[in-house]
Amino acid sequence: MSKLNKSAILSTISNIEDTADYEENRLEDFLMMKEYSLMQDPKRFLILGGRGSGKTRLFKTFNQEAGFREILSRDSLSGLNASNACSVVGHDDDSGFPAPDILEKYADDKNARAYWAGNLLFVLLDALKAEPEVQDIVQTWGHDDEVERFFQRDLLTVPDKWINYISSNPESWENILEKLNSYLRQKERWIFVSYDRLDLLTIDYNSLFPFIRMLLSFWFAHDRRWDRIRCKIFLRNDLYESDLLDFMDASKLNNHIIRLEWDTLSLYRLLIKRMANANDLDTLEYLQLIPGLISEDNVSALGYIPTMHKSLIERLIDEMIGHYMGRSPKQGVSYQWMPNHLQDAKGALAPRAFLKCFSFAAQGMLTHPDEISRLENNRLILPSMIQNALVRVSEDRVAELKEEYPWLEELKTMLSGLTMLVSRDLFLERIDMSQWTEKHRKKLPSRNAQGIFQVLQKLGIILVASDGRINMPEIYLHGFGVKRKGGLRRKVED
Repeated sequence: MSKLNKSAILSTISNIEDTADYEENRLEDFLMMKEYSLMQDPKRFLILGGRGSGKTRLFKTFNQEAGFREILSRDSLSGLNASNACSVVGHDDDSGFPAPDILEKYADDKNARAYWAGNLLFVLLDALKAEPEVQDIVQTWGHDDEVERFFQRDLLTVPDKWINYISSNPESWENILEKLNSYLRQKERWIFVSYDRLDLLTIDYNSLFPFIRMLLSFWFAHDRRWDRIRCKIFLRNDLYESDLLDFMDASKLNNHIIRLEWDTLSLYRLLIKRMANANDLDTLEYLQLIPGLISEDNVSALGYIPTMHKSLIERLIDEMIGHYMGRSPKQGVSYQWMPNHLQDAKGALAPRAFLKCFSFAAQGMLTHPDEISRLENNRLILPSMIQNALVRVSEDRVAELKEEYPWLEELKTMLSGLTMLVSRDLFLERIDMSQWTEKHRKKLPSRNAQGIFQVLQKLGIILVASDGRINMPEIYLHGFGVKRKGGLRRKVED
C-alpha cells in the first residue's frame, strides 16, 4: 500500500453505524460471539440482553437459513445440527401476529397461556403442513372444523376465533403436540420456535407480564416433555428482572439462560469485522497492514474474521488514534477509553453505541479535511473527535431508549440541568409523577417515584455511589441534559 487513502477509509468507518433492527441482515456483518455457541444447547431457551446488545440481530440471524447454519455449524452431543433442524418465528413485530390492541383483551394468565398454546399450533402446522404424516396426526384431533382453523395461518391474528377452544380443551392440543414431537423424533429432526419483540405484545406496560410470564412458564413446563419441539425466547433484561414477572418456577430458569454480554475485545472485533467486510479495498488493505489482524480470505458466509489476539487489536487502535487520548497517560489509553466511557451503570456495553462512537468520530474527521492531511503515519482519527462523538452517542442512546420506554421523554425534561452527584432525595424530587398524562401513565413501569427510581437502576441509567449519592454514567449523562463536576472536557469543533 503506497499511500493511505485516509478519506476513503474514514468514509467506510462513518458508514458502519449499527442501526440494528433496520439494517440489512448481512452475515458478513455478524460477529459470532462465544455465547452464541450456547444456542446449540436445546435447553438454553432464554436469551437475555439490554437495548442494543444484539438480541434482535441474533434472532434474525437464527431465523435466516444461512445464519442458522453458521450458529448450528457443529454436531451437538444429541446429534443436533443445522442439517436436521430449522427455526420458525413464534412472535416478532410482523403483521402476521395479533396487534397489541387485540392481545390487550387477553392479558390474564389463563388466556395468555391459551394464546401461546394456540400460537404454537399455528406456527408448527404451518411449517409442517406439506408433510402427509402430519396431516394424518392432526386428523386424530377431532372435528374437521376444529382442525381446519389451525391450518389457516392468517387466523393466528384473530384469537377470538380459537382461544376459547384452546382454553377449554387442553387435553386435545397437548395430545397433538406430543404426537408432533414424537413424529420429529422419529424423523431425527428438531424445530426451534423463536420469540422476539415481546415488549411490543401489548400497549399497557403491566399487560405485558401475563404474556411473558406464561410464555416462560409454558416452555419450562414442557422442557422435559418435548425433546424435538424447542424454543428460543429473546427478552430484555429489565422485563425479566421485573417483580411483575414472578411465577412459581422462575428461580429454576438459571440453567436455561444465555446472557448477551459484550466485553472490550468483542466490541473491537465487531468494529474490525464491519470494516473488513465493507467491500472497500482501501479499508481492507489498511487492516492488512497488521499481519494476522483478519483472516486471509473471506470464503465463508461470515466473510473476513477478526483475530482473537488482543495485542494485534491494540496495535490497530494505536495506529488509528494513538496510544493515549492525549499527549500523556493522564488522558487514558485509547484502547480502553471508549469502553470505559460507554458502559452503563452496571458496567454493560452495547455494540451499537460503540460502533456509533467510531462512526460519528469518522464523520467529524471528514468535515475537517485539513485535519486529515496533517495526521502522521497511519493515524486516522483525532482523540478530540472521539470525545465529541461520545456526546452524540449519549444523545442517540437516550433517543433509542425512548423508543422502548416512551416515559423517558418526560423524565428527560425533569432531570435536565441536574449536576451530578446529587442526593437521593433531590433526585426523587425531580421525578414528578403529575407530569405524565393518564394515557402515558399506562406505559409507566411504576406509579410512584420510588418505583421509577428502581427501574432506572435496573436499566443501568443511574447508580448509587458509596456515599449514597446518585450518579449517572457518561453514556446517559449528555443525552439526559445532566452535568457532572469534573466530567468530560471536550473540544468543540467549529
